Amino acid sequence: MAAANFEQVFDRASKLANHTMLTVTQAPEHEQELLGLLERALMRGLRNHAQLTKIQLPFERFPDMDSKFWHVPIEDSGDAGVLRFFFETPNPLADQSH
Repeated sequence: MAAANFEQVFDRASKLANHTMLTVTQAPEHEQELLGLLERALMRGLRNHAQLTKIQLPFERFPDMDSKFWHVPIEDSGDAGVLRFFFETPNPLADQSH
């Protein structure tokens, strides 16, 4: 997925719910491209106040990926072409109830 497409989809999806899962069905070919996409997802989430909480990626294609990217847990997506990014936006109403 091109960076521009990723950001457009994320911008639309993040406005819809407190919990957003973004699925990429064509994982990058190379680990360096994957790392760039993971970094963009992390930074985009921070800019939009939507914390990246979990990443799923194909371990069979990227066996050297650790179990975490920065502080974000990484799991196997189970599909060679699929990446999933899970974002969570704080609920402002929950913060006011304390």
